[in-house]
Amino acid sequence: MVSTVPCRHYSGRRWGSKMGFRPFDELISLARARELVLAAAQPLEASEGVGLAAAAGRVLATPVVADRDVPGFDRSAMDGYAMRAADVADATPAEPVRLALLEAVHAGHLPRGTLGAGSCIQVATGAPLPEGAEAVVKVEDTAREGDAVLVRVAVERGKHVVPRGEDMRAGDEVLSPGMVLTPARVGVLAALGLAQALVFRRPRVMVLPTGTELVPPGRPLEAGQVYDSNAPALVPLVQQAGGVAERTPVLGDEQGVLEKALCTAAGSSDIVVVTGGSSVGERDLLAPAMERLGSIEFHGVAVKPGKPMLCGRLDGALVLGLPGNPTSCLLTAWLFLRPALRQMARLPPDLRRCRTATLAAAVRAVQGRDQLMLVRLEGAGDALRATPCYRGSGAIMSMALADGVVALPAGAGAGTGEQVEVDLL
Repeated sequence: MVSTVPCRHYSGRRWGSKMGFRPFDELISLARARELVLAAAQPLEASEGVGLAAAAGRVLATPVVADRDVPGFDRSAMDGYAMRAADVADATPAEPVRLALLEAVHAGHLPRGTLGAGSCIQVATGAPLPEGAEAVVKVEDTAREGDAVLVRVAVERGKHVVPRGEDMRAGDEVLSPGMVLTPARVGVLAALGLAQALVFRRPRVMVLPTGTELVPPGRPLEAGQVYDSNAPALVPLVQQAGGVAERTPVLGDEQGVLEKALCTAAGSSDIVVVTGGSSVGERDLLAPAMERLGSIEFHGVAVKPGKPMLCGRLDGALVLGLPGNPTSCLLTAWLFLRPALRQMARLPPDLRRCRTATLAAAVRAVQGRDQLMLVRLEGAGDALRATPCYRGSGAIMSMALADGVVALPAGAGAGTGEQVEVDLL
């Protein structure tokens, strides 16, 4: 079913005689564009069961309540001897107390009987304690004498004993919905005997690379062609942000082909990412396709690089049109796609990681648009230097070399030696 949600932030564009748009009518601010994308990226409600081997990094969808005490028995915290505390109350190195040794118990095995006065049992770390045992004396504080043990220290009740339920108590909620399953939390599930976790479904993303000039890596290039670097880079970006990524083969610059691919992708995905075709040229087909099939939330952002960014809705899916130039594509994916995915996946927002650095070269102002300057960081501490490494929106090496981004407001530049805030990529 085609979405009929009205477009609130897009006024539509007039067609030219050659199927071309006129220039962008209005650019919205970077901050407003991010707000609109996140408003459209609602957290997913569906859940699924996954095995523990695949559970780390997923978001728990239901409470986990302990159905048993963990540990389920009193156990020894040390290699040593279990005994009654009263039996060794007067023990000293000069006057050790002699106890009869009844048996040895290892982890995973049960003691054969109860512990009476004047006796002890040898226990390994993790071994269950027999009924009557109140404390454990470390092996270093004892000496063996045939079938007896000389105890050279006094111990209080509970010394070196892990009591039943110390870790988890039956009936306690030990993990809550919304928690990200860290390795330790996966360990909690395993400690309760659970083989699976019920987690929220990860957002599904379909990447549609467009452009007649694009060739998949591994094939020979002909004159005028370039390899598609955007889709291969976006797939791992989606996976790192908590999504599941698929991609189509490269789509040529044909309106019908793009519209069919959009409809198919929207029917099976939460987010459809189109690379290229989002500007206003004769062969930029995404905006007219979205006008026909769905709705456009905004088209054009007052930022460099990343101006020809599009956001829309189609059949319930969020559609993001990213610029075709590699640096613009990956930077807008970092700005828009990554936070949208984390929100849909119910992952916590990325904490802003920034460093203060000294700018190694001047950055000229851009009029009318915010500027995102990619920089490489060198040095450390007060000597940290940020060197601009932007080679143009079409150069993927700009992103490959960059450690972070310096954001400059429209009309503002920065001089050599100036202190700048660098948001780490």
